[in-house]
Amino acid sequence: MRLSWPEHLQTARALELSGDEQRGTALALMGVALLLLSQDLLAQQLEQPPATNDTEGVEG
Repeated sequence: MRLSWPEHLQTARALELSGDEQRGTALALMGVALLLLSQDLLAQQLEQPPATNDTEGVEG
C-alpha cells in the first residue's frame, strides 16, 4: 500500500477543511486521493489468496 488507512483518512479530512477559494484544487486532490485508495484496495485484494468454495461432501 502506498498509504495506510489512517493516512487516507487524514488526507480526506485535510482536504475537507479547505476554504472556498481552494475548492478546485481540493477537488482535484480528492480525485487523486480516491485513485490512490482504489489502487491500494485493488492491490490488497490481489495479494490475498482466493477463497475456496469447497462444497464437496456437503449434503444439502
